[in-house]
Amino acid sequence: MKGFIFSEKGIGRKSSSDTQVSVGQSTSNGNLGGALLDPLQKKTLESISGKFLLLLTIILMCIGVLMVYSSGAGWGARKFQDSEYFLWRQLIYVILGIGVIFFVGGIDYKLLKKYSKIIWMVSIALLALLLILKAGGVITGAARWLGYGRFRFQASDLAKYALIIHLAMLLSEKQSFIKDLEKSFQPMMIVIGITVVLVALAPNFSTAAVLAAIGMMILFAGGVSVKHLTITGLCALPPAALFVLFGGYRKDRIDSFIGEASYQNEQALIGLGNGGLFGLGIGASKQRELFLPASYNDFIFAVVGEEYGFLGAVALLLLFVGIVWCGFTIARHALDDFGKYLAFGITVALGMYAFVNAAVACHLLPNTGLPMPFISYGGSAALFNALGVGLLISISREKKRRLNALPSPNVMNTEIGHLDPRIQKFSGEGA
Repeated sequence: MKGFIFSEKGIGRKSSSDTQVSVGQSTSNGNLGGALLDPLQKKTLESISGKFLLLLTIILMCIGVLMVYSSGAGWGARKFQDSEYFLWRQLIYVILGIGVIFFVGGIDYKLLKKYSKIIWMVSIALLALLLILKAGGVITGAARWLGYGRFRFQASDLAKYALIIHLAMLLSEKQSFIKDLEKSFQPMMIVIGITVVLVALAPNFSTAAVLAAIGMMILFAGGVSVKHLTITGLCALPPAALFVLFGGYRKDRIDSFIGEASYQNEQALIGLGNGGLFGLGIGASKQRELFLPASYNDFIFAVVGEEYGFLGAVALLLLFVGIVWCGFTIARHALDDFGKYLAFGITVALGMYAFVNAAVACHLLPNTGLPMPFISYGGSAALFNALGVGLLISISREKKRRLNALPSPNVMNTEIGHLDPRIQKFSGEGA
């Protein structure tokens, strides 16, 4: 990261005063190697953010298993003659997800920078393949899933993280001319546009809209021209509105939001109302008994509010606030631009999905079909979100990796002292 240095307050712009402080510390301590290592070794707030993020994620996963069982038991008995059908599958997804977090968290996230374009192109190819299969009649209805049998995943989940990774790479490479329209802004908007259009044609407009919002927020954080972002957003509104108005189910969702609430929204609001302040208790939801469709997925937040009340629903959202805080802390103190923008994008995605899902259940937004991370039932989203958390933890551990790569202070002092007598004098070891 050009122009950035280590400091006790985090990562900041290099200045002459910073240099003077470093020199003063080295001279007064008589230990140049120790002075160089101290900022890395110092325990600060950001150094525990990765551990706190892991703790919050595992708590959310455990809550998710409990809520999926509670909200899906009736549907499991009706559809699959097994009230524990969703429970055991969600438990498997959680175990796999924890494994993904530890595996990804232990590798160097910077490996993705080299292959970001390939990852993005693979995701685009899979989205295009779905549309081709749909056009050929192989897939009927929405073209969203790839795989066979139980081993399936949503291509849009891969596209979401591929987009975030590739935008983070592009922003890190274009910082020296980030305000340039042709060299910087247009290429990144093309990446966003291709991804969003292919997802929207699935059709999956809600996911496409959220991906567009995530992409624009990453560009804003990366320092692109606000003027360019504003003009692009205004130009995208008319075609998006037409796509919604002439889109069948999309228009129905808007009508049910503006006018009379749909059956699903009514049942969700009834469940939230039943919960009151303290809730009906664990497993005591009435709406889960086949009244509320998708109670274990899109509208699981309504069951949380019914069983645990307003206080329980707020507590759940506060856990996601903690996730967002950890993610932004990791992004703020990342040691390179790629890690900074990658952490920011992942955090925005996790937070946006969580709060959009809750807003839909509360009838504050039109139905979107977006799951609540780590809470809603599903393997594809669970594993990709685990990938995101693993990357955040990997970014938070970069300082430790760099520290481990450095020699000990005594070795550094010995090596530095042997280089030049003037350095011995500077570090207090010479005459």
